[in-house]
Amino acid sequence: MSARLTFHIVYVPGSVRYLLPFASRLLRWSDCAFRLVANGCTDVEQAMLCDFCGRDPRLELLVLPTGRTLSHWEALNYLQARTREERFCFMDSDILATGPFMADITPQLVTHAGVFAGAPLWCRPGDQVLRPGMDVVCGEHNRTEAGLPLGGTFFAVYDNRILTDFIQATGIGFEMRGGEDIPSEMRPWLAAQGLAGERYWFDTGKTLNLGLLRQGQTLAVLDSPYLYHLGGLSFIARRNWYDAQRGLRGRWGAFYRAVRATYVGLRRWARQDPVYRSSKMPFGRRRRRYGPYFTDLLSAMLNGEEPPRLPAEEDSDVRQRARAATEEIALLWREERSAGASGLRSEEGAR
Repeated sequence: MSARLTFHIVYVPGSVRYLLPFASRLLRWSDCAFRLVANGCTDVEQAMLCDFCGRDPRLELLVLPTGRTLSHWEALNYLQARTREERFCFMDSDILATGPFMADITPQLVTHAGVFAGAPLWCRPGDQVLRPGMDVVCGEHNRTEAGLPLGGTFFAVYDNRILTDFIQATGIGFEMRGGEDIPSEMRPWLAAQGLAGERYWFDTGKTLNLGLLRQGQTLAVLDSPYLYHLGGLSFIARRNWYDAQRGLRGRWGAFYRAVRATYVGLRRWARQDPVYRSSKMPFGRRRRRYGPYFTDLLSAMLNGEEPPRLPAEEDSDVRQRARAATEEIALLWREERSAGASGLRSEEGAR
């Protein structure tokens, strides 16, 4: 590679104090640069990000110029449009590096328009396969049963020239699309891949990746044993932050959230919308199990409390990855405290 890669890492309100320490491991285990993106973060969180970026010349802060928190696909479209580097790179903020994670990824960049990694640690290999009969192409699906690579938005490196030319020519970006929103010229090709129909729904970036494949580009999906993607923590942190702003704490908050979840779930069931259908995927139960677990674990580490117990897990590989990630998080927080990084600790209600 001729130039250092710069990864965008997007932080939403409520996530910074939990996930910012992960960036120190990314610095340790790569020679990449990292653009920390504040997406609707509070002034206190932006100050934390700014202070952290002052630690290393490979870090920089970008505050999205909007008065609201952008959706994941909106943020990616904005970031890609302003990127002038050779590669457009991004990763989720809840990815923890434990070793030289770019070693397997860098060689693939020479021959592929996009390289993807970082599947959530609770995903089993079979969970990531889109099988016949499934009509919701989730973020967790990184390939079809026939082997067509679908890519993802957990960890991605694109050839930015190819990506820019494609977006400008087609108008297809990282947005989510239903089957009726797919451009007509793509539909016959998708039908030939078994991916066409009115009920089809494509998660963030999937239509873009399929469009690149149709154009003749190649994509690579792999993974690194040195990346632990906790999966879903930004969503939980943001939801908890908004609930805190509304005063939804304690028993009343728990009651309100339970009622709200039931109501929203019934509406989605009645409509058979993509979120409801994706919740029935084989990995749905693990997603609901491990997101809250790791959120509680990080909260315990931050506040010096007793950590939660590991969830009961029947899959031995998932259990091993969850245990290893738990140990790495505990080690990270010990290192942060010993290095005097307690400035990341802020008052719970300060915003």
